[in-house]
Amino acid sequence: MINYQKIFKLDPYSLNQRKKQELLLPNFKKLNYFHYKNCESYRKIIDKVYGELDNKKKLKDLPFIHVSLFKKFELKTKQVKDLKIFKSSGTSNNLLSKISIDKTTSLLQARALNKIFSNFFNIKKTKILFVDTPNVLIGSSLYSARGAAVNGFKQMFKNYEFLLDNKNSVQIKNIKKNINSDSNEKIVIFGFTSLIWDFLKKIKKKNIKFKKGQAILIHGGGWKRMENKSVSKKIFNDSIKDILNITDIHNYYGMIEQTGSIFFECEKGYFHPSIFSEIFIRDKNLSNLSQMRKRGLIQSLSILPNSYPGHNILTEDLGELCGIDDCKCGRKGKYFLIFGRAPKTEARGCSDVY
Repeated sequence: MINYQKIFKLDPYSLNQRKKQELLLPNFKKLNYFHYKNCESYRKIIDKVYGELDNKKKLKDLPFIHVSLFKKFELKTKQVKDLKIFKSSGTSNNLLSKISIDKTTSLLQARALNKIFSNFFNIKKTKILFVDTPNVLIGSSLYSARGAAVNGFKQMFKNYEFLLDNKNSVQIKNIKKNINSDSNEKIVIFGFTSLIWDFLKKIKKKNIKFKKGQAILIHGGGWKRMENKSVSKKIFNDSIKDILNITDIHNYYGMIEQTGSIFFECEKGYFHPSIFSEIFIRDKNLSNLSQMRKRGLIQSLSILPNSYPGHNILTEDLGELCGIDDCKCGRKGKYFLIFGRAPKTEARGCSDVY
């Protein structure tokens, strides 16, 4: 299988695109054959859609599956004793992705998240405050998209606190205590985008402001709800600056189907795949869009999933490739932008291919 130890020794954004492709291609081929051999449902999908598992010479030509298939089929690779089922967010149990995670995959995801996060922030000198409730780590909530995200970030920090109680009330004392602390620690505030927006509305008149440069805000997920509320990225960021006095704001793109392989927004406002992941942009006919600034569906690849075939999936999210190896933040490889979910007709059309 994949020599993960060798990959984890590398800086997550140090390889230019050519060297990154040389690293990823043989490893994704290994994952293809591993899942094809050990996951009956995946094998049937590949045989039905692609005819056979060809030995392709380019990463963009390797077979991918649509993200909606995780809602329709039980896609797990081999039988393992410590398997846990994580579920995506949704309005109905019939519409939830079900992701089978074993101990090995969970460990790989945690290590990758730590490696990626450490490239952006100094974890040793920070503590984290979650805009969430302690209940998110209890029972079935732990295996939700929110629970997985909070638990993943929690494991990287020695000190953490929740800013909401189990009734969703704001813990004002917790916030003020951290603002007035004499410690030189940086404070990371983390939460789902929609939860942070609701949190801002609750504290808007409380005059709670962090000291200049004291805090970093990281958020992700929940943009569909934000779009329904007509809240743009600019409105969101401006509100963070105005209400909390935080200017260091980072969005991230990730999904329960590929937990751990997240795409952080850099200082210049672009998302970056690490050495653990890659993206392609596909048009409505599923052809690869290699041109810059051409909007299409995001295809997301991750070398981390071992217990389920989530290593190469077509999402329902729209994005565009903005450049390769020349982002002004200094990180190598591709960088891209995201524009939310595709219209239902477009997403449904691509899903119907399968």
